[in-house]
Amino acid sequence: MKPLYPSIAICGIGSVTVTIIHAFHQNNVPFKVLCKDLTRLEWLQKNPIQFQGPNGKTTTIRLTNHLLLLSDTKKTYDYIILGCKNQILPEYVNITKQYLKPEGKWILIQNGLPEGQFFSLKNQIIGGVVGWNTQTLEDGSYFQSNHGSLVLGESNKNKLEPFWKTYLEPWISVVLTEDLLGYRWHKLGINSIINGLAASKQMSLGELFLKKSGRMEAIQILSEIKHIMQKLNIKEQVVPGSFPIQKLGDGDGALPLWLRHLILFFLGIKYFKIRTSMVQDLDQKRKTEINFINGEVVRVAKENGILVPANETVVEKVLRIETSF
Repeated sequence: MKPLYPSIAICGIGSVTVTIIHAFHQNNVPFKVLCKDLTRLEWLQKNPIQFQGPNGKTTTIRLTNHLLLLSDTKKTYDYIILGCKNQILPEYVNITKQYLKPEGKWILIQNGLPEGQFFSLKNQIIGGVVGWNTQTLEDGSYFQSNHGSLVLGESNKNKLEPFWKTYLEPWISVVLTEDLLGYRWHKLGINSIINGLAASKQMSLGELFLKKSGRMEAIQILSEIKHIMQKLNIKEQVVPGSFPIQKLGDGDGALPLWLRHLILFFLGIKYFKIRTSMVQDLDQKRKTEINFINGEVVRVAKENGILVPANETVVEKVLRIETSF
């Protein structure tokens, strides 16, 4: 007997959602892709996805039987995964709400603290903290550089159904948590250096972390975030495969400074050529999510009377680059 799957839709195709689609494809999990416009739907019909996983194997994924034009959709879904940037997340919530079942839930896989944008909808939202890196290559194919994980949780700390592990593993490791905020702040700290700081300098991770000055700036950024978390009594939950920012930032629990530099140095070697998503945005003269990464740190800091000059500098630099487009 075939398993009875809840109905799942994905709105917004990008490197993160393509990685989830790959896992669904490998596990024969049914899903639909809701396209906002006909041009995008027709392009996806004609162009199968080429996805290379961390094992080096390339999989061809044909979405033809999964595609629906949003305006033609008649069905409602138990879960809708939103794969868009933070800037347009409210728009995506609004245009998909009629396709969500009364007891259904959106899954927000954006960086930062996206659940905070929808306090009145918190009982309908699952947060997804992404722990892998997938890049779009020049030929349009996708490359997932590390195995990674997906941390799923709700702001109201409800327990989630365990079926997500069956749907995504072993291609994506799944962590079901009742402490979503702890994972969100950990990932926010990591993103503030690998995305925000790297974007402010328009550097690959190797170019950034092999320089002492880059490592020192990263440690200062993490120290400011660590201070915010301590003041707000947020206990860090480390995304699998990552490293605690409590040990990298200054203050209680910090590793010796030389060891922190060494960790960042080896991170630069391991991912020497990686230009993370916000760096790629600037490469392509696109607006970034800086206001939802280091900008989120600055916002929370101001609300709580905390000084975060290193994070403010990153935001200012990235916004200055964007104004030159």
